[in-house]
Amino acid sequence: MAEPFNVVAIIHPLPGKRDEIIEAFRVVSPLVHQEKGCELYALQSTQEGEGLIVIERWSTADDLQAHATGAAMDKLNELSAHLRATASDVILVDQVPLGDPSKGVIR
Repeated sequence: MAEPFNVVAIIHPLPGKRDEIIEAFRVVSPLVHQEKGCELYALQSTQEGEGLIVIERWSTADDLQAHATGAAMDKLNELSAHLRATASDVILVDQVPLGDPSKGVIR
């Protein structure tokens, strides 16, 4: 069985538009959570500046691809593309288990 895929997406809001982007995620996240293979889809706000980070976990590469090209992402782009300074940085990451197995990996 393949390991799940972890993704970090860094969102770059236009100045003063972070809260509007958060609202777009508030609309779309429940749809993403229902997608096949979604194990984690969590929006994080940086404590400084206006940055936003999405931490994701997908069961398979096919599930991640379906998400990336699916209706929920189309809706998110419709609601927020005009609120972003640049395109999001989407980074696939591999786990490097360290220390306590219950704390050293994203589950």
